[in-house]
Formats: sequence, structure tokens, C-alpha cells
Amino acid sequence: MLRYGQTIEEKGLRQEVEQACGVDLDLCYECGKCSGGCSTGHHYDFTPRKIIQLVRLGKPRSIEDKLLNMDALSICVSCRLCVERCPSGIDIPGIIDYLRERALRQAVPPKRVKVDLFNTLFLEEISRRGRVSELSLMARFKMKTRDLTSDAATGMRLFLRGKLKLLTPGVRGRGEVKKSLGER
Repeated sequence: MLRYGQTIEEKGLRQEVEQACGVDLDLCYECGKCSGGCSTGHHYDFTPRKIIQLVRLGKPRSIEDKLLNMDALSICVSCRLCVERCPSGIDIPGIIDYLRERALRQAVPPKRVKVDLFNTLFLEEISRRGRVSELSLMARFKMKTRDLTSDAATGMRLFLRGKLKLLTPGVRGRGEVKKSLGER
């Protein structure tokens, strides 16, 4: 759908995001409540409000490049506080997920490589066990990043207090977990 004064060549990213995510970005009041409610937004290079503004502009290639290279793609935890605070209910985590998938399809490297690695290992843990073994996850992460000692004291304290278990029981229905992750 073309907006008033918009040519066919200009529709681009905005229309793509609106269609894929089922949102109408004209409903954004730019009130900033989404940014005020964001639990990790203080780590982003763009606040949720700014992300919506950039998607709404969406014409120049440089804006799309900024969106596909932003911190939020690695850091957003999809807690949905922004959606709860938004008077229009705009699904900002859905938009960020869509942009993350688009960045993956276009082979745009993640801005925060360690965060991306941690997320990948986290999902592999769930796929293998049906739940996360913190000790296994951290051991694998430390081996991959070759940073074996930076958190050793904290890890030992957690282990001694019983917060890290040597063995994590599996769950029933691991096949269902794999299915929900899109695996066979």
C-alpha cells in the first residue's frame, strides 16, 4: 500500500516490515514509552523509538544498513515490555526479529559476536537436552571464546552455593522441544 506522496520506488523496507510483521507504523505516536520501558535499551545504539523511526523512513540504503548492523539485533531479549508500554501495541520485538533474520539472510555479521555465539550455544543446549545446563553452556562458551579464567572466581562461588549443578536432568518430550526449534 502506497502512502500519500510516495512513489512505487520508495516503498521498500517500511512496507516489507509492515507486511511481514503485521504492523501499521502510522500508529506510532513517537511518544517514547517503548524506549522508557526497554530493559536492555540502554545498551543499544538506537532506542526502540528510533528503530521505528528509521524503519518508517526506510528509503535510503544507508538506513537499512544501519538497521541491519545495530546492537539491538544481538541484545534485544524480546521481553515485550516495549509492546506493553506502547499505546498502539506495535510489536517492536517482532520487527527486531524480522531485521535479525534479514541480516542473517544477507550474511551481515553480528555486531556483538560473543552475544551471538552465546545465543547459538544456548539454543544448542536446549536442542540437545530440552533445557539449559548452565555449567555445560558456560564451559562451551569459555572454550569457544578462549576466555577460560575471567569469570572463574564467580563461577566457583556459584558452584559452592549450589547454583551450578554438575548434572542437569533432561526433560521428557525432547522431540517436541526439537520440533518447536524447527529441527527434526
